[in-house]
Amino acid sequence: MARAARRTLAGICPDRVITPDHPRYDATRLLFNGMYDHHPALIVLPRTPGELQDVVRAARDTGLPVAVRGAGHNIAGSGGVEDGLVIDLRLLDRVELDPGTRTAKVQGGATWAQFDATAARHGLAVTGGTFDTTGVGGLTLGGGIGHLMGKYGLSCDNVLSYSLTTAEGSRLAVDTESDPELDWALRGAGHNFGVVDEFTFRLHPLERVHGGTVAYPQHEMAAAVRLFRELMTDAPDELVCILLLERYGPAQIPAAVMSVSYCGTDTEYIASLEKKLRGPEVLDWQIQERPYIAMQQILGRLRYGLRHYWSARCTAELPDELVETLVQRFKAGKWRGDFNDTVYLEAFHGAVRREPERPSAVPFRAARFNVTGMAIWEPAWADEEQIAWAKSVSAAAEPWAVSGDGYINYVTDGGAGGGGAAQRAVRTYGVEGHRRLTALKTRLDPDNFFRSNYNIEPAR
Repeated sequence: MARAARRTLAGICPDRVITPDHPRYDATRLLFNGMYDHHPALIVLPRTPGELQDVVRAARDTGLPVAVRGAGHNIAGSGGVEDGLVIDLRLLDRVELDPGTRTAKVQGGATWAQFDATAARHGLAVTGGTFDTTGVGGLTLGGGIGHLMGKYGLSCDNVLSYSLTTAEGSRLAVDTESDPELDWALRGAGHNFGVVDEFTFRLHPLERVHGGTVAYPQHEMAAAVRLFRELMTDAPDELVCILLLERYGPAQIPAAVMSVSYCGTDTEYIASLEKKLRGPEVLDWQIQERPYIAMQQILGRLRYGLRHYWSARCTAELPDELVETLVQRFKAGKWRGDFNDTVYLEAFHGAVRREPERPSAVPFRAARFNVTGMAIWEPAWADEEQIAWAKSVSAAAEPWAVSGDGYINYVTDGGAGGGGAAQRAVRTYGVEGHRRLTALKTRLDPDNFFRSNYNIEPAR
């Protein structure tokens, strides 16, 4: 079967079908999360939307399980599939800006690093991933958290239109007028209905932010979490903070590290903010005016192939009881080499929590915080211990949790067969939201061809 598929696909994408005997096979199949060491039978790299349509049609005929890979950054390993066919979009990575209309056409294989660099040349920006190696497509279709979300909403809130290749190989132009129901679904549950090969984004004038990181020593951890909560409870839309309980710097000192990004121009507020940030004892101060593109790189980059297990819960609040427990969970984590178990806290406010201009399926708008246990380790280390620690962080947040799995881009085991997937999706999107998504899935992908994702099953 794979041999015949290879011949067919090679006719569509000459010299761009990768098989296990190819010298670039291991490098091409590598995913961000090394927990998913998939060995696909075939990897095909279309270069044009027309080729992508032909590849999807051919893939259906092969009978092989299929995965779609953007940047391969998905934490659940959705960009790979064992003994199946990977449709790899990395050559569909063009970014075209129109500074006059402040819009950008971005192909589905582009990364945020590519997008940000192109937009920055024109003094423009949009909410993107806090790790810039993340793919534009995967992040946006799951919602899209970023440093500008308080002011400009999630990544998906800034999409004007989509170009989607369906499971039948048809290419659809989707926006709020052409197909409002599909447009709604692509904003927060979009991995299920086809391959988005191009997004049209609305951009915003932005060159610089006041931001960076401030680190607090271990004995100030609880105070730092409470400060984070206080700042984000009353924050203006222009402020976005993220807090990490981690080991910091070359010396790997236990610390609470707050990422701060303020895209406003109120100098009095900046002075007040810095005074509050200096309330606890400061271990390191790296906050200053800086280019937005530098802010996008502030959390650094991790190489592909490390093992990750992230376990997250969106919560309605961040009470003192949970604050103390999270500090204890950090102290119970492991430190091995360059990587450590990290408690990662995000806050939702401003445009994220308001009704967006374009309706979306995003399930977590009622939440105030996102609490994540991030275990990252080398393949040689014990998986079970790291996974158990990450799960203990989300378990601590469970009493205050809302929206089921919440932000689906952080779900490590959310793909097909991810353990009660249908029930989890109902809890995440709600009964009515899930009903609408199921109806769309039944219309566009009744055979569940696209199922290597946080899956919505068609009606049976």
